[in-house]
Amino acid sequence: MLLPVFSLLSWLAAPAAPPAISLQRERDQIYAWLAYAVVYQDWQPTAQPDSSRGYNIGSVLVNADGYVVHWGRNCINATRNLTQHGEVRLMQSYLQRTRQRALRGYTIYTTLEPCAMCSGMMTLTQVTRTVFGQSDPEYGNALQRLQLDSRACGPGHYGPYPRAVEVSQAPDAVSCAIDSAYDRHRAERIVQFLASAAVRPLYARAAAQLARYRAQHPDNQVRLDSARRFLARLPKTEELR
Repeated sequence: MLLPVFSLLSWLAAPAAPPAISLQRERDQIYAWLAYAVVYQDWQPTAQPDSSRGYNIGSVLVNADGYVVHWGRNCINATRNLTQHGEVRLMQSYLQRTRQRALRGYTIYTTLEPCAMCSGMMTLTQVTRTVFGQSDPEYGNALQRLQLDSRACGPGHYGPYPRAVEVSQAPDAVSCAIDSAYDRHRAERIVQFLASAAVRPLYARAAAQLARYRAQHPDNQVRLDSARRFLARLPKTEELR
């Protein structure tokens, strides 16, 4: 009769199983969903210059403590300015608002792999990390190219650019699904693809995941709750500053 009691006591005393996902990987997943949700709130059904804000691309900025502090959406059509990518707008407006000189310790989560312009600005403002959702077969790998070391090829070649930015793809299933969908639509420009009916449900899925997810790590649950409040306060359309 005592054996079941001892077994029960042993089970109660056993430590809880560790989370199945690391703290940082889970945080990257959460903020990737948030970047998609920021875009989904102001979804553009077309990429045409005269009838859209810009492309369905956006980003969020996370500080060294792991909290989201700013956001940006692509606005190249509304501003008639091809530099107005979501990441550029995010960095410029946050630095201007806070009067900071740089973004050391910050992470940028962006829905599409950053281009050369955005990568250069991330490098010069000393962003520590960037995590992208969808990969860009044409304009991607810009941060990696800045770290190429061609000096072994002979005179006149170059070493890596200073201030390397750590870059990785988001670990969430939505990013993988968007990559797979684009593989089937390669005849389209990626920005046209991002306005298509094939993509909107995937962005909606990311927003739904953000709304219903329960974090495995308590520290991430605190940041997830904060991210949800941040999204709820977001204006539907971005002020053109």
